[in-house]
Amino acid sequence: VNNLLMGLVHKSNFNNTIERIEILKILKNIIRNPIFHFFVLGAFIYVLYGMFGVREYKELERTIVVTPTTINWLEDTWEKRWNRPPTAEEKEGMIQEYVKENILYRQALEMGLDKDDVIVRRRLAQKLKFLTDDIIDIPEPSEEELSGYFKDNIDQYKSPDLTTFTHIFFDPDKREENTLTDAEDAKSKLQKLEKPTEGLDKFGDNFMLQSYYPEKSEQEISKLFGTQFANTISEQSPGEWQGPILSGYGTHLVYVNGRIITPEPAIEDVRDQVIVDWEDGKRKEINNEFYENLFSRYEVIIEEESPEAQKPQNEEKAE
Repeated sequence: VNNLLMGLVHKSNFNNTIERIEILKILKNIIRNPIFHFFVLGAFIYVLYGMFGVREYKELERTIVVTPTTINWLEDTWEKRWNRPPTAEEKEGMIQEYVKENILYRQALEMGLDKDDVIVRRRLAQKLKFLTDDIIDIPEPSEEELSGYFKDNIDQYKSPDLTTFTHIFFDPDKREENTLTDAEDAKSKLQKLEKPTEGLDKFGDNFMLQSYYPEKSEQEISKLFGTQFANTISEQSPGEWQGPILSGYGTHLVYVNGRIITPEPAIEDVRDQVIVDWEDGKRKEINNEFYENLFSRYEVIIEEESPEAQKPQNEEKAE
């Protein structure tokens, strides 16, 4: 597109080079604008609809044309699958299968089997989405845009902090209503120890997993003990027994041995991924604008069942 613009500007009758540069800048800014992509996308869909959407299907339903392009496509598909070209007999079989599929497809359309079919509906919607994704031309981001996106989303590029911790388990099935009291009593004793992570066998109950976990991320801890447990651990200061903390297993006292705080990355370290994510964000933005435009053309009515209609069903369930 840039080359096309430059060619048009150079061929135009502008007074000097400065005017050409200014005009080129304006045109480039227009092309970089997502709204421009949105209008191009809409125009493209409109053209496709004009070419194919208004054609009467009945004109073609009794004629099936197998073009040389279709035959070449069938042969290429066969060769990619079997790593060899098809024989004459196999080629004839592929063509007949293609014809059979088209006859069944057209007959199914004639019978209205595509109507109210969730699979067909989803597939067509998916094809339109793929089509719009393919024709959207995302411009290369400027350094300012890329830097701004990186700063706004820096958490997703930062490696997680790592926590090393030791825990003591108190089994609620065994201790019942005394579980929390026993844990508090044990914590008081643990806090007085000179070496807080030694001689722990005499505290708590047997646990099916480990009692010591080195350098685990919050996500890893969450998978092991649950979200609430992981969130509490992430807020704890190292070097002190704390709790009781609840998990899906029961009650715990936790000692954070240490925590590695990972530094924020520089944009140069993750630049390629930032560009990919920025482009994905722009593509979603343009697709959303396209959908909103389509949505505005429709009247959406969501009908809810009246209370009178629901009442007999509820009475039947009660019976």
